[in-house]
Amino acid sequence: MSITAGWVVIHNDGTYDGMNTTLETPEDVAGFVNKVAAADPYVDSIRMIHNDRPLENAEQGFTDHDVFAAVADGFGYLSHQDRDNAKAFPLGEPDSAGCEFDDEDFPAGSGLPLDQFTAALVEFLHTAKRPTNVQWTIR
Repeated sequence: MSITAGWVVIHNDGTYDGMNTTLETPEDVAGFVNKVAAADPYVDSIRMIHNDRPLENAEQGFTDHDVFAAVADGFGYLSHQDRDNAKAFPLGEPDSAGCEFDDEDFPAGSGLPLDQFTAALVEFLHTAKRPTNVQWTIR
């Protein structure tokens, strides 16, 4: 199983680079989270595509899920929706401020400690389903 993570790094001069990487192991996920955390606040939201889930529309290449992630101010943020689950965010640390991006707005109180965030992404990698190590809420 694998996840393709796509994100943008925004440079001080306003230019940006698009990035993609494939995560195949828990070590890949942990290394990726560390890399993104080190680049904060210059990393935009990250689209996480599980490569082993079926396509919703194979002809158009549309996935059957939308999972976005971000690391900001020491917290990991997630959103998840798929054909079986409405869009939801974790019930995270109450003091996490939230963050806004072009692709996703993560509400205040939805940020997770980085170890729990990493564990959620590892679970998603292994199961291709909404992680169960966090409590989800529709906002």
